[in-house]
Amino acid sequence: MQPLVKKLKTIVKEKMSPLEGTAHSYQHVDRVLKIATFLAKKEGANVELVQIGTLLHDIGWTLGQPHNETGAKLASEILNEIGYPQEESEKIVGIIVRHPLDFKDKLETLEEKVVWDADKIDLLGAVGIARAFHWGGRKSFETVVRYCFEEGIAIYGMLNTATAKMIARKRHKRTVAFLLALEEELSVKDLEIG
Repeated sequence: MQPLVKKLKTIVKEKMSPLEGTAHSYQHVDRVLKIATFLAKKEGANVELVQIGTLLHDIGWTLGQPHNETGAKLASEILNEIGYPQEESEKIVGIIVRHPLDFKDKLETLEEKVVWDADKIDLLGAVGIARAFHWGGRKSFETVVRYCFEEGIAIYGMLNTATAKMIARKRHKRTVAFLLALEEELSVKDLEIG
């Protein structure tokens, strides 16, 4: 990992410390960073842009909604403070602005697609389900269950890169298996004997 990326890790970890224990904590960012780095190398994306974009993609949660816009502004300030080139900073701002689910069809670069995919992979499998219920803790149980059925299953089919689909396949299967079991138990069909 390059010195600049290590320095940014420290800055991001400190700025995101108020989010400790949430579904958008630094631990989420760190998992996504590992996934995104793997994807970037396999897909031939600019690894530095992907790593920096990933580190900064959720920093806006510290400022409020819409987190992609507040995050893009804060990221631009941080990158300016450390003397990162303006042209590259603009690419990173694009990654941050377009990383939410709603921007699936508006991704412009391979780096944006890689970070988008990595972020969405963290919504799949056991981690994804745990994050959904943790994030939705103040929402009704039914709302979170509906989200899991509507978004959780659909995410796999939305991934952009072949590598993302390959590594997410197992997580997708876990998501589907969990949701099928949940559906059976919610309808108490599991009471049916043989």
